[in-house]
Amino acid sequence: MNILQGNEFKKSDITLLVATMNRNSIDFLIPMFPFAHYTKFSIVVINQTTPDNLIKSSHSSVKVINVFEKGLSKSRNLALDNTNSKLCVITDDDIIFKKDFETHILNTYNAIPNAALISFRVENKLGDLYKKYPDCRKEKLNHIDRLNIMSVEMVLNKSIIDKYNIRFNEQFGLGAKFGMGEEAILVNQLYKNELEVVIEPKVIVTHLEETTHTKVSLEDKYYIQGALFTALFNKKYLLWVLLKIFFETKQGKIRINQIWKAIHRAIAGRKDFLQLHEN
Repeated sequence: MNILQGNEFKKSDITLLVATMNRNSIDFLIPMFPFAHYTKFSIVVINQTTPDNLIKSSHSSVKVINVFEKGLSKSRNLALDNTNSKLCVITDDDIIFKKDFETHILNTYNAIPNAALISFRVENKLGDLYKKYPDCRKEKLNHIDRLNIMSVEMVLNKSIIDKYNIRFNEQFGLGAKFGMGEEAILVNQLYKNELEVVIEPKVIVTHLEETTHTKVSLEDKYYIQGALFTALFNKKYLLWVLLKIFFETKQGKIRINQIWKAIHRAIAGRKDFLQLHEN
């Protein structure tokens, strides 16, 4: 039920938080908006780069922050800390926005204004859905739903996540020690605080590249899964590792002779994660 009573979210409440690396021109934003110029939108760009490779913005609607450290979650958090917008769209530099993306975001948030996070659909470059999504709006998510939300599907309600001091875990994500899983940990934080997470069946972007998950080796993936499932489920981590192995074996992604290696790497990931938290 809409409880805003005349205080509906507006287009001016939306800011796009773009993570990029080693850019020397702001023009990379142009192809992200084939239907309008990027200056028509409120954008915060975090450019992880070197001192001799900086970008600047001459447009008031586009804020650029050049930083000299690595880590995708660090970029996401820095962008969140540098906007006052009510609705924050988490995005990358290889995204193409749909013409009606703002309408979908506003319609959904105005219908569910207390949602802390709404996850939208993403298409691949062929125009197909990026993965299997629920057929209709889903407001009661199970564990599998929570594990499968990608960052480029996320729109965050900033006042809510600020109130509960929720940010991406900087030990996880591209460029961090554990190169995936930051989305699942953020969603888990929301659930621990009994906040609302919604999956909405509207496509807002096209994603041109493969995700990090499809690029890592089996050994690296299960090393990260050991750490991630420890962060999420603590002592029950191995159950989740075995469930993942079971499903990936059925799907032909893991051969029988790779199972022990996957388990061994997951145990190593758990060990290293726990050592980080002891220090």
